[in-house]
Amino acid sequence: SSRLVRTHARALRPGGHRDQAVKSCVNALLDLLVDEDESHESKAKTISYYQKQEIIYLGPDENITNDLITWIPEQANRRHYKYWAAFMSSKPGAGINHKQYGVTSEGVNVYVENMLNYLGVNPREEPFTVKMTGGPDGDVAGNELKILHREYGENAKVVAIADGLGCAADQNGLDWKELLRLVREGKSIVEFSADKISHSDGFVLAADNNKNILIRNGLYFNERADIFIPAGGRPYSVNSKTWKQFIDKDGKPTMKAVVEGANIFFTESAREALQKEGVLIIKDSSANKTGVICSSYEIIASLTMSPEEFIEIKEEYVEEVILILRSKADAEAKLLFRQLTRDSGKNLVELSLDMSREINVLTDILLAELEENPESVLENPLYEEVILRHCPRILVSKYRDRVLDRLPQAHLIAICSSFIASYVVYREGLSWLQGIPKEHWGLVMRTYMEKDRMAHELRKQLESASIDAIDSLKAVISRSAARDLTIMELQKKMILS
Repeated sequence: SSRLVRTHARALRPGGHRDQAVKSCVNALLDLLVDEDESHESKAKTISYYQKQEIIYLGPDENITNDLITWIPEQANRRHYKYWAAFMSSKPGAGINHKQYGVTSEGVNVYVENMLNYLGVNPREEPFTVKMTGGPDGDVAGNELKILHREYGENAKVVAIADGLGCAADQNGLDWKELLRLVREGKSIVEFSADKISHSDGFVLAADNNKNILIRNGLYFNERADIFIPAGGRPYSVNSKTWKQFIDKDGKPTMKAVVEGANIFFTESAREALQKEGVLIIKDSSANKTGVICSSYEIIASLTMSPEEFIEIKEEYVEEVILILRSKADAEAKLLFRQLTRDSGKNLVELSLDMSREINVLTDILLAELEENPESVLENPLYEEVILRHCPRILVSKYRDRVLDRLPQAHLIAICSSFIASYVVYREGLSWLQGIPKEHWGLVMRTYMEKDRMAHELRKQLESASIDAIDSLKAVISRSAARDLTIMELQKKMILS
């Protein structure tokens, strides 16, 4: 109604109240979601111009509190949205709260480790330095601090941190016990005890006057470190005007690499300029995507289990999801560095974009094919296996039939398409399909997955065999069998000339 439109508009204007803005936005979205199977009274008052089922899921971002995260699915339930339990992710109870479990930072740190290895540093045996934006009380920054210490202990030396309230620096490395205290207590870096600073040039400053604000704002530019992790801060803080502040008086960057934990901290022009100066950069869309992936697994859980059933297996489910997140991040990181070694003409940011484009193109091809024949998803054993491989093991072991029965058909098709596309690209690299006519790409990917399953079975059989060089044979099968078997199959079908 026009009254509702005016209410939503008032809530969303600049200066509006945060909670009212979120609630009005959610209600406006729910106004537009029309389910053809609805039976409640609002059905008679709605007109849908979109002929497909509308399925929308929301995720958390800044200023979306746990109270709002809890309210959103409850409101969707009150508004009779069919998939209300999955409407919002990062739920504190029957969900996977991103800050509590550090799901975004788990992926960020996988990239940090791969970057260090590429730089010739073994972080589990050698010291390295890090500078960060984002405070110990933040989601990505706080959890990244915990993970750095968990994985590398004293080898990880955090030499500088800047957040909204202030900053701290110590070239010997900020005291870990004190840093972790701030993380536990959810406090800003300005609460860091000054007597824990060990370097003569170190300091703790509150950004409470113009001089200190300038020092805080320049800290991440000026302090030297192996890796810079922006894990909080204003969008586009590093742009065409500011990037040069990373270059010291000798013309060298103050860091060797950047892993973007925060979204859009750098502009494209700043990334390009810094890479020309020799800085390696892992783009935000690669570095911090595990938070979004985690939300997708929470949605699967919400669609297949009741809140009570989820809570019963929550800890095991979350542990398995985190292992999946780290595995996916590692596969993508290794592909990027593999391609960087092979293709010196492109930088990591360009390769990240190429990889995303290739996966999206292949996903869209599979989506189009499956949407033409959606029944094939549950009729073809290959697709059923892909869906179950995608899910955490605890979910499959307890609720296998529900996964196949309760997930919406569009969701199952999306899982099959994205899983296969990314699996093939991560395993075989970019442009593997370029020599094959595009109209056959869908067939190639399906054939690849079938041969991959065959190779997996061969490898399992070798596990119990007692022959020489078994480890080498298993490695060869893991690396190349699916690819070679796929090419042989396609040659039989006369697809390749």
